[in-house]
Amino acid sequence: MRSTPTSAAPHEEAFRQVLAHWTMLNAYVRSIVRDTQVREDLLSDIAITVARSWHTFDPSRPFGPWARAIARRVVFQSLEKRDLKPVLLDEDALEALGAEIDALAEESALELRVRALEQCTEKLPEGSRELIRLRYFENRSYKQISAAVRWSVDALYVAYHKIHKALSDCVHRRLEVFQG
Repeated sequence: MRSTPTSAAPHEEAFRQVLAHWTMLNAYVRSIVRDTQVREDLLSDIAITVARSWHTFDPSRPFGPWARAIARRVVFQSLEKRDLKPVLLDEDALEALGAEIDALAEESALELRVRALEQCTEKLPEGSRELIRLRYFENRSYKQISAAVRWSVDALYVAYHKIHKALSDCVHRRLEVFQG
């Protein structure tokens, strides 16, 4: 899969690519981490790290392997800090899994997913779009967002889980319509 440059700000394009590849990244992280709460945290951290590293991405190369390399680094660093053990898949197995995930998605399918995601994001309530903006566009931590919106961090975890679920469900429904 290749990224296509757009006129959007770099962090916006990074976010679009992460969301377009969310299923792949989630499956990849799930192959390493079983704990749902830890996985949710890691996926957010991965999105932020991708946005911060976007200037190093070569758009002539596939996004998936580049994002997985970042994901692998973020996951293993975080697990080490948390003193948690990853699922024991070796590097070759993780790469083979990533390659299979890439093979399942074609560029035209990716374009449909991006379009569906954009439409679904627009349909989110204003509060949910604001949470997305704070976390993914402004790279704020859960603690910072908690203070800004006056919610507990636990409430934010629930909210982001619901937003991700709503986006995922909406994208799946849209893809069914697009593919008719």
